[in-house]
Amino acid sequence: MSAILAFLTACVLIVWGMFRKTKKKEEMQPVFVRRYVHPGHTWMKMTEDGDVLVGVDEFAQSLIGTIDSVELPRLLRRVEQGSVAWSVRHGDRVVRMVSPVSGRVIEKNEMVLNNPLLVNSSPYNDGWLLRIRPMKLQTQINNLFTGKAMQQWLEQAKEQLVRIFSTTPALMYQDGGVIVKDLADKVSDEEWNTLEREFFLTGDQSDDNLHSKKSVPQW
Repeated sequence: MSAILAFLTACVLIVWGMFRKTKKKEEMQPVFVRRYVHPGHTWMKMTEDGDVLVGVDEFAQSLIGTIDSVELPRLLRRVEQGSVAWSVRHGDRVVRMVSPVSGRVIEKNEMVLNNPLLVNSSPYNDGWLLRIRPMKLQTQINNLFTGKAMQQWLEQAKEQLVRIFSTTPALMYQDGGVIVKDLADKVSDEEWNTLEREFFLTGDQSDDNLHSKKSVPQW
């Protein structure tokens, strides 16, 4: 009888151990967070508390090059989807960028203000710029790309970049699909304005205080 009891106890302990390992493994599974990208090459992703984090997408930071400084709107400032919300600087180039969503700024990423290179090294994680309390988010998501549509759109953006510089081979994509390094330093002011207009949706706008309006295409 004692042997049977000991055997049953051992079985229970084994099953319990397997259950705990399985549960722990499930808890360690990373949570997938969907990322959305605006046509002006800024991104947003939702947080657990209903706010959104926004930043510069990988394509944009590679076009701009090394980020030397970032200028962000003040806290509680209202930003509008498709309107200029912040700027980044690379050398003498100041690039104004649009917000992917509308809402109020409730937090600025102090790490990026102290170390702007985070936008280059970790654009979708530590390099986020603002935490925004969104307005009309469910409607505005329709103006953004995500998933397979986002990948297809980014490929089209790369093809568009090649077409723009098709007559200047030195500025086209290098082997491996990487944009030529420090492109912003190698193009003329006219060419750079074309890039701002085509990819950041801000070229030719006179906006000294970073808050001019720019309509967002309806997709």
